[in-house]
Amino acid sequence: MNSRFYETAEITSMNNKITIIDNLTETFNGPIVRSGLQKSSKLDARAFSKLGFDTTYIFCGNNEDSFYDYKKIRVDEFGAKDRAVREGKSPRQSAVYVKQYLKRVQKELSESDYIIAHCHSIGMITGLNNLVKDKNILFIIHDIIDYVWCLGFSGALNNLRISKRNNAKVLTNSRYSIDRQNAIFNRIEDKEGLLSGDLAFDGYIDHFVWTDMIPTSEEIVSCGKTSAVIGRYESSKYHHKLYKYRNPENVIVHYGIRDPRRDPDLKYYNKLISSANAYQENLSDEDLWSALKSSQSIILPCFHEGFGFTAFEAGIYGVVPVILTKPLEKSKPHQHATVEYLTRSEVKHFSADFGDEDEIFRQINESLNVTSEDRIEVSKNLLKYFTVENYVNDRLEWLNSDSLHAQQMDEQIHSTLDDFFA
Repeated sequence: MNSRFYETAEITSMNNKITIIDNLTETFNGPIVRSGLQKSSKLDARAFSKLGFDTTYIFCGNNEDSFYDYKKIRVDEFGAKDRAVREGKSPRQSAVYVKQYLKRVQKELSESDYIIAHCHSIGMITGLNNLVKDKNILFIIHDIIDYVWCLGFSGALNNLRISKRNNAKVLTNSRYSIDRQNAIFNRIEDKEGLLSGDLAFDGYIDHFVWTDMIPTSEEIVSCGKTSAVIGRYESSKYHHKLYKYRNPENVIVHYGIRDPRRDPDLKYYNKLISSANAYQENLSDEDLWSALKSSQSIILPCFHEGFGFTAFEAGIYGVVPVILTKPLEKSKPHQHATVEYLTRSEVKHFSADFGDEDEIFRQINESLNVTSEDRIEVSKNLLKYFTVENYVNDRLEWLNSDSLHAQQMDEQIHSTLDDFFA
C-alpha cells in the first residue's frame, strides 16, 4: 500500500466544508444509480460525511440516500442532458444548463473550503472555475472520449490554468485514462491546442472506491454456476463478444437495461436476447446484488472502461473478475484500468486479449477453478486497500496540494515573455 496514506483522516480539520458536485448532466432516479459518475460523486458524499466532515452534495433528480449525514441540494428535477431534450434540444447542448445549475448554488460553493467536481463536461470545468475564486478544487474526469472531446477539454484546461482563479487540480480514475489521452495525442499530426494526457492531468486517484458492506465467509464462498456481465444493452459495452460462449458448467448472464438513446431501433437488444446465453433486465438493486454475489465470476468485456465498479462490488463477495484488454497503441502492452487497480491491490483476476475469442473463453473457464480460499483472499485484499480512510485521505492530499501543471504553465508563459523581450 502507498505509504502516503494513513489509518485515520488527519490531514485537515473536520470543520472544513466539503462540497461534492455530481456531473449534473444525468438524472438521479430514486435509489438506483445508473452512471459511474453518480456512483463516484455519491461515494464522495458518503465517505466525507462518514468521517465527520461538514459535507454538501449537489445533484439533479431524486437522491433517496438517508443513511449518511450529508446536506443534499437538488438543483433541478432533471439532469442537464434530460433538461435539454425536454426543451427540444440535443443532449449535446447541455453545457448551458450545467452553467445555470452552478449559478443556483453559487452561495454554497463560495462558502466551501474544498470542492470536488465529477465531470466529463467541459461546461463544468469552465463554469465552476468562473463562478468561484481562491478555492481548492478537484476536477475528476471519468471518460476520455475521442479527439474532438480531448481538444475541447484541452482548451478548457488551458483557460483554467491561465486564469489562476483557483487552485484547481485535474485528476482521473487511473493511469490508463491518462494513457488513453496520450494515445490520442500521439496519433494526431496537428497537435495545436491539444494536450497530452501527461500535461492535461495532474495525476490519478489511487483509491477510487470504498464500501460499508462486509460479507461473511459463507457469503463469499457460496456461488452458483453463472458468470455475470453488467452494462447497458448497447454495442459499446461489447456484450456480443460473449454470445458464442458455451460451457455446460457455466452460463453467462447479461444484466442490464435497454438504451434507446444508443440503440434507437433496438437492433442490438433484439440480437442480444436471441443470441446471449441468458439475460435479465431492469432488476432492482436488491435483486441485482443477489445475482451478482452468487456468480462465479464477473466479466468486463468493455476494454475501454475507466474504472470497473462492478469488479470491485462483485470482488468484495469473492466473485473473480475477468477483464478483456486491448493495447492503446500498436506494439504497446495491453492495458485496462481495472487490471491496474486489481494488480495494485494484489487481487487475483484473469485477463484476455479482446481480439482473441479462444483466449477469452479459456480465461472465463479458468476463472471457475478458483478455490474458496482464493475467493476469501480476493475479498480481503480489496477491503484492506480500498478503505474509507484511504479514500478520503487520497482526495484531501490532492486538495491540499498545488497544481504542478499550473506552475509549469506559469513558467512557460514567463519563459515566452522573457524570450519576446530579450
